[in-house]
Amino acid sequence: MASLKDVAKAANVSIATVSRVLSEDETLSVADTTRKRVYESAKKLNYLSLSNKKKASLLNKKKSIGLIIFCSKDYEYEDEYFISIRRGIEAECLRFNLNISSVVRQEKNWTEDTSLNDLHGVIVVGNISPETVQQIYAKYNRVVFVDESPGTEKFDSVTSDFYSATIRLMEHLISLGHKNIGFIGGQEIIHSSYQEPELDSIDNLEKLRFVPYKKIMERRGYYNDQHVYIGDWSTDAGYHLMNQAISKGQLPTAFITASDPLAIGALRALHDSGFHVPNDVSIVSYNDVELASYLNPPLTTAKVFSEEMGKSAVKLLNERMEGRDIPTKIVHPCKVQFRESSSVNNQDNCSVTV
Repeated sequence: MASLKDVAKAANVSIATVSRVLSEDETLSVADTTRKRVYESAKKLNYLSLSNKKKASLLNKKKSIGLIIFCSKDYEYEDEYFISIRRGIEAECLRFNLNISSVVRQEKNWTEDTSLNDLHGVIVVGNISPETVQQIYAKYNRVVFVDESPGTEKFDSVTSDFYSATIRLMEHLISLGHKNIGFIGGQEIIHSSYQEPELDSIDNLEKLRFVPYKKIMERRGYYNDQHVYIGDWSTDAGYHLMNQAISKGQLPTAFITASDPLAIGALRALHDSGFHVPNDVSIVSYNDVELASYLNPPLTTAKVFSEEMGKSAVKLLNERMEGRDIPTKIVHPCKVQFRESSSVNNQDNCSVTV
Protein backbone atom coordinates (compact mmCIF):
# COMPACT_ATOMS: atom_id res chain seq x y z
CA MET A 1 0.00 0.00 0.00
CA ALA A 2 1.34 3.44 -0.96
CA SER A 3 2.40 5.88 1.75
CA LEU A 4 2.44 9.68 1.97
CA LYS A 5 6.16 9.48 1.26
CA ASP A 6 5.48 7.63 -2.00
CA VAL A 7 2.92 10.22 -3.08
CA ALA A 8 5.27 13.08 -2.15
CA LYS A 9 8.08 11.55 -4.20
CA ALA A 10 5.82 11.03 -7.21
CA ALA A 11 4.44 14.58 -7.03
CA ASN A 12 7.87 16.10 -6.29
CA VAL A 13 6.62 17.91 -3.17
CA SER A 14 7.11 17.54 0.56
CA ILE A 15 5.24 14.99 2.70
CA ALA A 16 3.69 17.89 4.62
CA THR A 17 2.31 19.37 1.40
CA VAL A 18 0.77 16.03 0.41
CA SER A 19 -0.82 15.66 3.82
CA ARG A 20 -2.32 19.15 3.80
CA VAL A 21 -3.57 18.89 0.21
CA LEU A 22 -5.27 15.53 0.78
CA SER A 23 -6.79 16.70 4.05
CA GLU A 24 -8.15 19.76 2.21
CA ASP A 25 -6.39 22.23 4.50
CA GLU A 26 -7.93 25.60 3.54
CA THR A 27 -5.01 27.54 5.02
CA LEU A 28 -2.56 25.99 2.56
CA SER A 29 -1.42 28.36 -0.21
CA VAL A 30 -0.36 26.24 -3.17
CA ALA A 31 -0.73 26.53 -6.95
CA ASP A 32 -3.62 24.67 -8.56
CA THR A 33 -1.14 22.81 -10.77
CA THR A 34 0.69 21.51 -7.68
CA ARG A 35 -2.57 20.55 -5.99
CA LYS A 36 -3.69 18.71 -9.11
CA ARG A 37 -0.32 16.90 -9.35
CA VAL A 38 -0.71 15.66 -5.76
CA TYR A 39 -4.20 14.31 -6.42
CA GLU A 40 -3.12 12.62 -9.65
CA SER A 41 -0.07 11.04 -8.00
CA ALA A 42 -2.18 9.79 -5.10
CA LYS A 43 -4.79 8.41 -7.45
CA LYS A 44 -2.16 6.65 -9.56
CA LEU A 45 -0.77 5.02 -6.41
CA ASN A 46 -4.30 4.13 -5.23
CA TYR A 47 -3.94 6.42 -2.23
CA LEU A 48 -7.08 8.51 -2.84
CA SER A 49 -10.20 8.22 -0.77
CA LEU A 50 -13.56 8.54 -2.53
CA SER A 51 -13.96 12.18 -1.49
CA ASN A 52 -10.54 13.07 -2.83
CA LYS A 53 -11.30 11.31 -6.11
CA LYS A 54 -14.26 13.65 -6.49
CA LYS A 55 -12.02 16.58 -5.65
CA ALA A 56 -9.47 15.55 -8.25
CA SER A 57 -12.13 15.24 -10.91
CA LEU A 58 -13.29 18.77 -10.17
CA LEU A 59 -9.82 20.11 -10.92
CA ASN A 60 -10.10 18.76 -14.46
CA LYS A 61 -13.24 20.79 -15.16
CA LYS A 62 -13.13 24.17 -16.88
CA LYS A 63 -12.59 27.19 -14.70
CA SER A 64 -15.07 30.02 -15.19
CA ILE A 65 -14.09 33.65 -15.63
CA GLY A 66 -16.02 36.86 -16.14
CA LEU A 67 -15.54 39.69 -18.62
CA ILE A 68 -16.43 43.29 -17.71
CA ILE A 69 -16.48 45.67 -20.69
CA PHE A 70 -16.69 49.40 -20.06
CA CYS A 71 -18.38 50.49 -23.28
CA SER A 72 -21.73 50.00 -24.95
CA LYS A 73 -22.38 47.10 -27.29
CA ASP A 74 -22.87 49.51 -30.21
CA TYR A 75 -19.57 51.25 -29.51
CA GLU A 76 -17.71 47.95 -29.16
CA TYR A 77 -18.87 46.92 -32.62
CA GLU A 78 -18.04 50.34 -34.07
CA ASP A 79 -14.47 50.29 -32.78
CA GLU A 80 -12.42 47.37 -34.08
CA TYR A 81 -9.99 47.94 -31.21
CA PHE A 82 -12.41 46.49 -28.65
CA ILE A 83 -13.63 43.72 -30.95
CA SER A 84 -10.04 42.63 -31.48
CA ILE A 85 -9.25 42.61 -27.75
CA ARG A 86 -12.27 40.40 -27.12
CA ARG A 87 -11.30 38.10 -29.99
CA GLY A 88 -7.90 37.61 -28.37
CA ILE A 89 -9.48 36.89 -24.98
CA GLU A 90 -11.83 34.28 -26.43
CA ALA A 91 -9.08 32.56 -28.43
CA GLU A 92 -6.73 32.29 -25.45
CA CYS A 93 -9.52 31.05 -23.17
CA LEU A 94 -9.98 28.12 -25.53
CA ARG A 95 -6.26 27.37 -25.35
CA PHE A 96 -6.25 27.44 -21.53
CA ASN A 97 -9.55 25.54 -21.23
CA LEU A 98 -11.25 28.50 -19.55
CA ASN A 99 -14.95 29.26 -19.80
CA ILE A 100 -16.24 32.84 -20.13
CA SER A 101 -19.40 32.30 -18.11
CA SER A 102 -20.47 35.93 -17.80
CA VAL A 103 -20.06 39.08 -19.90
CA VAL A 104 -21.16 42.30 -18.21
CA ARG A 105 -21.30 45.71 -19.86
CA GLN A 106 -20.93 48.89 -17.85
CA GLU A 107 -21.13 52.49 -19.03
CA LYS A 108 -19.26 54.83 -16.66
CA ASN A 109 -19.87 53.87 -13.05
CA TRP A 110 -19.47 50.38 -11.62
CA THR A 111 -22.65 48.55 -10.67
CA GLU A 112 -22.20 45.18 -8.97
CA ASP A 113 -23.58 42.25 -10.98
CA THR A 114 -24.47 38.94 -9.30
CA SER A 115 -23.66 36.99 -12.48
CA LEU A 116 -19.98 37.60 -11.67
CA ASN A 117 -20.17 35.84 -8.31
CA ASP A 118 -18.25 32.61 -7.63
CA LEU A 119 -15.86 32.96 -10.57
CA HIS A 120 -12.17 32.07 -10.66
CA GLY A 121 -11.21 35.49 -12.04
CA VAL A 122 -12.28 38.58 -13.97
CA ILE A 123 -10.89 40.51 -16.96
CA VAL A 124 -11.82 44.20 -17.15
CA VAL A 125 -11.63 45.99 -20.52
CA GLY A 126 -11.85 49.77 -20.89
CA ASN A 127 -10.93 53.17 -19.53
CA ILE A 128 -12.11 53.47 -15.91
CA SER A 129 -11.67 55.77 -12.92
CA PRO A 130 -9.49 55.03 -9.86
CA GLU A 131 -12.68 54.71 -7.77
CA THR A 132 -14.07 52.05 -10.10
CA VAL A 133 -10.76 50.17 -10.01
CA GLN A 134 -10.93 49.97 -6.21
CA GLN A 135 -14.58 48.85 -6.25
CA ILE A 136 -13.81 46.01 -8.64
CA TYR A 137 -10.64 44.94 -6.84
CA ALA A 138 -12.49 44.86 -3.50
CA LYS A 139 -14.89 42.33 -5.01
CA TYR A 140 -12.51 40.21 -7.11
CA ASN A 141 -8.95 39.52 -5.99
CA ARG A 142 -8.04 37.83 -9.29
CA VAL A 143 -8.50 40.59 -11.84
CA VAL A 144 -6.62 41.77 -14.93
CA PHE A 145 -7.17 45.23 -16.42
CA VAL A 146 -6.91 45.68 -20.21
CA ASP A 147 -6.52 49.14 -21.80
CA GLU A 148 -5.98 50.44 -18.28
CA SER A 149 -3.02 50.40 -15.89
CA PRO A 150 -4.18 51.53 -12.45
CA GLY A 151 -1.04 50.72 -10.46
CA THR A 152 1.87 48.32 -10.87
CA GLU A 153 2.26 47.73 -7.12
CA LYS A 154 -1.07 45.91 -6.85
CA PHE A 155 -2.75 45.15 -10.18
CA ASP A 156 -2.15 43.02 -13.26
CA SER A 157 -2.63 45.03 -16.44
CA VAL A 158 -2.15 45.02 -20.22
CA THR A 159 -1.76 48.24 -22.21
CA SER A 160 -0.18 49.56 -25.39
CA ASP A 161 2.58 52.15 -25.59
CA PHE A 162 0.57 55.06 -27.00
CA TYR A 163 2.98 57.51 -25.37
CA SER A 164 5.94 56.43 -27.51
CA ALA A 165 3.70 56.16 -30.57
CA THR A 166 2.59 59.77 -30.06
CA ILE A 167 6.20 60.92 -29.96
CA ARG A 168 6.90 59.14 -33.27
CA LEU A 169 3.76 60.61 -34.89
CA MET A 170 4.67 64.11 -33.70
CA GLU A 171 8.26 63.75 -34.95
CA HIS A 172 6.84 62.61 -38.29
CA LEU A 173 4.56 65.65 -38.64
CA ILE A 174 7.23 68.11 -37.51
CA SER A 175 9.71 66.61 -39.99
CA LEU A 176 7.15 67.38 -42.72
CA GLY A 177 7.20 71.06 -41.76
CA HIS A 178 4.07 71.19 -39.60
CA LYS A 179 4.12 73.54 -36.62
CA ASN A 180 0.44 74.23 -36.02
CA ILE A 181 -0.74 70.74 -35.07
CA GLY A 182 -4.20 70.20 -33.58
CA PHE A 183 -5.42 67.37 -31.36
CA ILE A 184 -8.76 65.52 -31.45
CA GLY A 185 -9.30 62.92 -28.74
CA GLY A 186 -11.43 61.32 -26.07
CA GLN A 187 -11.18 61.61 -22.32
CA GLU A 188 -8.00 60.09 -20.85
CA ILE A 189 -8.11 59.05 -17.19
CA ILE A 190 -4.86 59.58 -15.26
CA HIS A 191 -4.15 57.29 -12.29
CA SER A 192 -2.00 59.15 -9.79
CA SER A 193 -1.86 60.05 -6.11
CA TYR A 194 -1.40 63.71 -7.03
CA GLN A 195 -4.07 66.23 -8.01
CA GLU A 196 -1.91 67.66 -10.82
CA PRO A 197 0.64 64.88 -11.40
CA GLU A 198 4.13 65.16 -12.79
CA LEU A 199 4.93 62.68 -15.55
CA ASP A 200 6.92 60.38 -13.27
CA SER A 201 3.96 60.00 -10.87
CA ILE A 202 1.46 58.79 -13.49
CA ASP A 203 0.83 55.04 -13.27
CA ASN A 204 -0.65 54.70 -16.77
CA LEU A 205 1.72 57.05 -18.61
CA GLU A 206 2.20 54.71 -21.58
CA LYS A 207 -1.49 54.78 -22.51
CA LEU A 208 -1.69 58.57 -22.79
CA ARG A 209 -1.75 60.41 -26.11
CA PHE A 210 -2.55 64.02 -25.21
CA VAL A 211 0.20 64.36 -22.57
CA PRO A 212 3.16 63.76 -24.95
CA TYR A 213 1.47 65.84 -27.67
CA LYS A 214 1.18 68.82 -25.32
CA LYS A 215 4.69 68.34 -23.95
CA ILE A 216 6.28 68.38 -27.42
CA MET A 217 4.20 71.34 -28.61
CA GLU A 218 5.02 73.38 -25.49
CA ARG A 219 8.73 72.60 -25.73
CA ARG A 220 8.79 73.94 -29.30
CA GLY A 221 6.59 76.94 -28.50
CA TYR A 222 3.76 75.72 -30.76
CA TYR A 223 1.08 74.77 -28.22
CA ASN A 224 -2.33 76.46 -28.49
CA ASP A 225 -5.17 75.07 -26.38
CA GLN A 226 -7.64 76.54 -28.89
CA HIS A 227 -6.62 73.71 -31.21
CA VAL A 228 -7.40 70.92 -28.73
CA TYR A 229 -10.80 69.21 -29.08
CA ILE A 230 -11.96 66.57 -26.61
CA GLY A 231 -15.15 64.50 -26.80
CA ASP A 232 -15.86 60.78 -26.81
CA TRP A 233 -14.09 58.20 -28.98
CA SER A 234 -16.72 57.66 -31.70
CA THR A 235 -16.76 58.43 -35.42
CA ASP A 236 -19.56 60.96 -34.81
CA ALA A 237 -17.36 62.73 -32.26
CA GLY A 238 -14.53 62.95 -34.79
CA TYR A 239 -16.90 64.49 -37.32
CA HIS A 240 -18.36 67.08 -34.94
CA LEU A 241 -15.04 67.99 -33.32
CA MET A 242 -13.40 68.60 -36.69
CA ASN A 243 -16.36 70.74 -37.73
CA GLN A 244 -15.79 72.79 -34.56
CA ALA A 245 -12.19 73.31 -35.62
CA ILE A 246 -13.24 74.30 -39.15
CA SER A 247 -15.80 76.80 -37.85
CA LYS A 248 -13.09 78.71 -35.93
CA GLY A 249 -11.11 79.52 -39.07
CA GLN A 250 -7.31 79.32 -39.35
CA LEU A 251 -7.35 75.52 -39.29
CA PRO A 252 -4.13 73.75 -38.18
CA THR A 253 -2.18 72.16 -41.03
CA ALA A 254 -2.14 68.79 -39.25
CA PHE A 255 -4.11 66.90 -36.62
CA ILE A 256 -3.39 64.01 -34.33
CA THR A 257 -6.64 62.08 -33.84
CA ALA A 258 -6.57 59.72 -30.87
CA SER A 259 -8.23 56.73 -32.58
CA ASP A 260 -9.09 55.55 -36.08
CA PRO A 261 -12.88 56.01 -35.57
CA LEU A 262 -12.19 59.65 -34.62
CA ALA A 263 -9.95 60.00 -37.69
CA ILE A 264 -12.62 58.58 -40.00
CA GLY A 265 -15.14 61.13 -38.73
CA ALA A 266 -12.58 63.95 -39.03
CA LEU A 267 -11.75 62.96 -42.62
CA ARG A 268 -15.44 63.07 -43.54
CA ALA A 269 -15.85 66.53 -42.01
CA LEU A 270 -12.85 67.87 -43.94
CA HIS A 271 -14.15 66.34 -47.18
CA ASP A 272 -17.64 67.79 -46.65
CA SER A 273 -16.12 71.26 -46.17
CA GLY A 274 -14.02 71.04 -49.32
CA PHE A 275 -10.60 70.42 -47.77
CA HIS A 276 -8.13 68.01 -49.33
CA VAL A 277 -6.19 65.56 -47.19
CA PRO A 278 -3.19 65.75 -47.10
CA ASN A 279 -2.65 68.79 -49.37
CA ASP A 280 -4.57 71.11 -47.04
CA VAL A 281 -4.54 69.17 -43.77
CA SER A 282 -2.56 66.08 -42.69
CA ILE A 283 -4.21 63.50 -40.42
CA VAL A 284 -2.52 60.83 -38.28
CA SER A 285 -4.11 58.40 -35.87
CA TYR A 286 -3.90 55.21 -33.78
CA ASN A 287 -5.09 51.57 -34.00
CA ASP A 288 -4.65 50.68 -37.70
CA VAL A 289 -8.07 49.11 -38.09
CA GLU A 290 -8.60 47.02 -41.21
CA LEU A 291 -10.35 49.90 -42.96
CA ALA A 292 -7.44 52.33 -42.40
CA SER A 293 -5.45 51.24 -45.45
CA TYR A 294 -8.56 51.45 -47.70
CA LEU A 295 -9.62 54.99 -46.80
CA ASN A 296 -9.17 57.85 -49.26
CA PRO A 297 -6.46 58.73 -48.54
CA PRO A 298 -5.05 55.69 -46.71
CA LEU A 299 -4.48 56.62 -43.08
CA THR A 300 -1.12 57.13 -41.37
CA THR A 301 -1.72 55.42 -38.03
CA ALA A 302 0.03 53.68 -35.15
CA LYS A 303 -0.78 49.98 -35.30
CA VAL A 304 -1.99 48.60 -31.96
CA PHE A 305 -1.70 44.84 -31.39
CA SER A 306 -5.06 44.68 -29.66
CA GLU A 307 -5.74 40.98 -30.20
CA GLU A 308 -2.42 40.20 -28.52
CA MET A 309 -3.49 42.43 -25.62
CA GLY A 310 -6.51 40.19 -25.08
CA LYS A 311 -4.36 37.07 -25.21
CA SER A 312 -1.89 38.53 -22.72
CA ALA A 313 -4.72 39.30 -20.30
CA VAL A 314 -5.83 35.66 -20.25
CA LYS A 315 -2.25 34.49 -19.69
CA LEU A 316 -1.90 36.83 -16.71
CA LEU A 317 -5.21 35.69 -15.23
CA ASN A 318 -4.27 32.05 -15.66
CA GLU A 319 -0.96 32.70 -13.87
CA ARG A 320 -2.90 34.28 -11.00
CA MET A 321 -5.14 31.23 -10.76
CA GLU A 322 -2.04 29.05 -10.59
CA GLY A 323 -0.68 30.97 -7.62
CA ARG A 324 1.37 33.93 -8.85
CA ASP A 325 1.30 36.71 -6.24
CA ILE A 326 3.55 39.38 -7.78
CA PRO A 327 1.64 41.95 -9.91
CA THR A 328 2.62 41.98 -13.58
CA LYS A 329 2.20 44.70 -16.19
CA ILE A 330 2.55 44.06 -19.92
CA VAL A 331 3.02 46.99 -22.31
CA HIS A 332 2.72 46.14 -26.00
CA PRO A 333 4.58 48.35 -28.49
CA CYS A 334 2.85 50.20 -31.34
CA LYS A 335 4.13 50.35 -34.92
CA VAL A 336 3.51 53.46 -37.02
CA GLN A 337 2.19 52.73 -40.53
CA PHE A 338 3.10 55.66 -42.78
CA ARG A 339 0.51 56.23 -45.52
CA GLU A 340 -0.87 59.04 -47.69
CA SER A 341 -2.94 60.98 -45.13
CA SER A 342 0.17 62.85 -43.99
CA SER A 343 2.51 64.84 -46.22
CA VAL A 344 4.71 67.95 -46.43
CA ASN A 345 3.08 71.18 -45.23
CA ASN A 346 2.11 73.04 -48.42
CA GLN A 347 0.68 76.12 -46.68
CA ASP A 348 2.55 79.43 -46.78
CA ASN A 349 1.35 80.17 -43.23
CA CYS A 350 1.16 77.91 -40.19
CA SER A 351 -2.60 77.61 -40.60
CA VAL A 352 -5.11 76.83 -43.34
CA THR A 353 -7.40 79.76 -44.13
CA VAL A 354 -11.03 78.64 -43.98
